[in-house]
Amino acid sequence: MFNKNKKIVGITPAMPTGSSLKYMMEAFPKRAFDVGIAEQHAVTFAAGLATQGYKVFCNIYSTFLQRAYDQVIHDVCLQKLPVIFCLDRAGIVGEDGPTHHGIFDLAYLRCIPNLMIYAPANEADLRNIMYTATQGLENPIAIRYPRGRGQVIDWRSPVKKIHLGLGKTIQSGSKVAVLSLGTVLTDVLKATKQLKHQVSVYDLQFLAPLDHHMLDMVFENYETVITVEDGVVAGGFGSAVTEYAAFKNAKITIESLGVQGVFPDHGSIPELKAASGYDSDSIKAVIANYL
Repeated sequence: MFNKNKKIVGITPAMPTGSSLKYMMEAFPKRAFDVGIAEQHAVTFAAGLATQGYKVFCNIYSTFLQRAYDQVIHDVCLQKLPVIFCLDRAGIVGEDGPTHHGIFDLAYLRCIPNLMIYAPANEADLRNIMYTATQGLENPIAIRYPRGRGQVIDWRSPVKKIHLGLGKTIQSGSKVAVLSLGTVLTDVLKATKQLKHQVSVYDLQFLAPLDHHMLDMVFENYETVITVEDGVVAGGFGSAVTEYAAFKNAKITIESLGVQGVFPDHGSIPELKAASGYDSDSIKAVIANYL
């Protein structure tokens, strides 16, 4: 992508190694910028470049984008500038400690007009959305992905465009629907491995815009819906689904799994997911209550 399109640039506020932008800085030193510990400037700089037709990847840890919230709203989204925010360390991050958990981005970004929010389930989806973004966007997009190792061995598949705003049906069952957003799909599939005939799994992919057609189908065919997200439940993915269900007057039960009203402490990602109640064992236990 970068070799073919000289309009692609990258920006990071002092996170070239953590965000892996250092590889672009080495290969294209005139097209990658480290602006120092200045998240607000990084976002406004990205907005300025976008006005000149550049395809800007603004690489910031999820927890640090909070520092540039005003610039995201006023300088990017209000202007509908197609900046591509790459939110590294989204969700529980493990041993970086409580200040680095990227658990608020879904909630604090969802309320902003004109902003698309995408959470890839795996490495292939991440490559595909980045490719899609370089093909031209009408609005800015936030792509959030976690710290850690990937799950897909054969991830170097040919890139393809993603249909913006559409979710994916992963498996079909008869009794319960589980709605997943992002890499927690791995935990959901592990939890439902022995329940394929009873539990449907949907990867919504986009928090904004939500796939209302998919949600309408789910609300029509299931009495119980479980949402799973790697972030705070209040204001996040589960809240979005619940709000839409209320708008549609859907007669269903919704249970939302994620971080509930705490600042997660220091610990490994598996430990903290278990403590927050959305590791695979916890998901399986919740599903069992409805079968």
